[in-house]
Amino acid sequence: MKYENKYSPSSSMVVINLKKSEQITGEAGAMIYMTPKMEVQTRKREKSILGTLATTLDR
Repeated sequence: MKYENKYSPSSSMVVINLKKSEQITGEAGAMIYMTPKMEVQTRKREKSILGTLATTLDR
């Protein structure tokens, strides 16, 4: 993985270059753009077991 910090300090952005087998986890709403070859998998993540149960019970 190679990365570069850009536009610091006012509007900081990290540009990350991954090899084919590498993965990263990003914060929701934090990604600005991606190349067309990139595969994105999303899932809902809860902070606690109670948060997960509340989400399940609300359905």
